[in-house]
Amino acid sequence: MPGLSVPQAGVRCGLLAAAIVLAAPVGAQQFRYDARIAWVEAGELDLSLLRQGDRYELSGTVTTSKTMQRFFNWRGRFAATGRFDDGFPRTRAYLLIEEDGTEREVLLAAFDRTRIHATGRESRELDQPPGSDLMSVAFLAAHCLDEAQVHDGEDVYRLTLERSGRRQLRQKKPYYSGPSMRCDYRFRYDDGSTRRVSIWTATLDGRNVVVRLRFRVPLLPDGILRLRL
Repeated sequence: MPGLSVPQAGVRCGLLAAAIVLAAPVGAQQFRYDARIAWVEAGELDLSLLRQGDRYELSGTVTTSKTMQRFFNWRGRFAATGRFDDGFPRTRAYLLIEEDGTEREVLLAAFDRTRIHATGRESRELDQPPGSDLMSVAFLAAHCLDEAQVHDGEDVYRLTLERSGRRQLRQKKPYYSGPSMRCDYRFRYDDGSTRRVSIWTATLDGRNVVVRLRFRVPLLPDGILRLRL
């Protein structure tokens, strides 16, 4: 790109990739998850999924509710492309854009490199982490996995299955109630700290779909995502 410095060119490439990848493909399935922290409605996740043979495109937007915006105004967008390998999503490229009203960070992990551009900070480039991105594994993998190596484009984590079993999930309308498979995972960070994630899946229209997720963090209220039918 003539006339652009390396950081400027990187930002331009990242934003161009965002414009292309984050556009919901024609024919994609659409899902909406309501987010809750304790008893507070925290926002929503709009998810788009396109499958073509063993290939997939996944993208989503996370927005905070009006209640949460009293404390902070955050928006996140992500996208991933990859292939299914025996039911497991193998990420080829992962994009994350985070905004809080005054600052923006763009992360693009592709072609074995991760490029990070943020408002008011120097751009960085590092090796793309191994494994698949967390969003692809959480929403597309055939649960329950014994273990999986996942990343957020920058850091690597490990999911380990603690327990699993079929459960009768009971939720108020407009959320799913009925037979489900529950998988309880331990989520280990590089520094040795752990979190716990529970994922419920159910068969909807012949496909295995995540209908509920719960994130448990020590000393903080649980975060819950519920699929709106």
